[in-house]
Amino acid sequence: MSMAIFRAMLLGLLRDRGALLMSFVLPAVFFIIMAEIFTATTGDSLNLKVIVLDEVRDDPSSRLLDALADADNLQLTIMRGEGDAARNALRSEVRNGGADVGIILPAGADPLDMAGGFGEAPIRVVSDPSRAVAVPMLVGAIRQAYFGSMPDVAMGNVVEELENQFLTLDEEQRLEVEDGLDEMRVDAEAGRSTGWSFEDMIASEDVIGEVGALNLVAYSAGAVAFMFLLFASVHGAVSLLEEQESGVLDRVLAGPGGIGVLINGKFLYLVLQGVLQVTVIFIVAWLGYGLDLPGHLLSWFIVTLIASCTAAGLAMLLATACNTRRQAQTIANTAILVVSAIGGSMVPRIFMPESLQQLGWLTPNTWALEAYSGIFWRQDSLLEIWPPLGAMLGTALLAWLAANWVAQIRVYGRASEARRSGGDATGTNVEQRAL
Repeated sequence: MSMAIFRAMLLGLLRDRGALLMSFVLPAVFFIIMAEIFTATTGDSLNLKVIVLDEVRDDPSSRLLDALADADNLQLTIMRGEGDAARNALRSEVRNGGADVGIILPAGADPLDMAGGFGEAPIRVVSDPSRAVAVPMLVGAIRQAYFGSMPDVAMGNVVEELENQFLTLDEEQRLEVEDGLDEMRVDAEAGRSTGWSFEDMIASEDVIGEVGALNLVAYSAGAVAFMFLLFASVHGAVSLLEEQESGVLDRVLAGPGGIGVLINGKFLYLVLQGVLQVTVIFIVAWLGYGLDLPGHLLSWFIVTLIASCTAAGLAMLLATACNTRRQAQTIANTAILVVSAIGGSMVPRIFMPESLQQLGWLTPNTWALEAYSGIFWRQDSLLEIWPPLGAMLGTALLAWLAANWVAQIRVYGRASEARRSGGDATGTNVEQRAL
């Protein structure tokens, strides 16, 4: 008896393509995506796009940039220009995502071949807090380039620091050095500054200022909101298939308006449900984590409404195209997990290799994240985020139209076939049951 049950379940699995897909294909696909992402975050495989403005243009700055250009994990773009206009252009590139991080070697700062800490830092790292992981990676690369390819400059800084603090080392001053070193040790153990360090040569600048501190909260809110928006919309849309299986659909189709009224009513419900669902998540982000939702309320609402329309349209298209609830849920679970992984809902897109980042632009998750990023990170207006908004709005409209068209074809097309083969009475019955 046990073997008979085993055989029955095995045959059921082999006959169920959806179950086979979920059991064996989806885990492998998901593993490939995650492996691509996380192998890109280790070693030298995570490439940073770095934009550079060299206002100094002397020998040390050229040597430093040449060494950075040779690094395997950096893609350097050298800007031309000078002054505030060039600096603002660099900041815009970082803010808009054209580069992960920027470097400014400002004119008038301490030279690279002199000890830092007394004037303006000779290296300024410009970053977007939403891509904060890029900063320590770049600083590590700068440190390696500085000490590895410019040992004469690095050692010159040490010698100059010794001369500035200790002068010529006679017997008396040797004791002074020992006292100074003891004092530096005490300061280091207490967490105080101990004189010159490499960090004195680097200044950091956020392109968004104080608002950027909440970028990760905004990113997480948008990422989680849209992924669960897709799941919730599919859950609501497949009620159409439940109604078909239970016979409720027959009575609905017998009423005025036909299948179009049913599709549009469910679409409107899913849009409202989606807006409320996203609202709950962002209210928690506002009250619990300080996200400035009231300051961006109108833009946020428009993005949320369009995102909800997109999820609702795609869910209704899926429901009308599938034959059973089980089939719809299998396809939905597979598709949502894959597009969420590629689109940035599970892992920030900066951790992904360039190929996956580009592929993410084909997913609604990336469109939604870019729209929310524009509002909360870059302080963009609605006009400035029109590309992702337009992509979502176009997808919502096309999916809604396609859902209505597919439903009409399935209901009335099959009804016509039935009339031709079996008469009007049979056709009318099929019209009620065809979806």
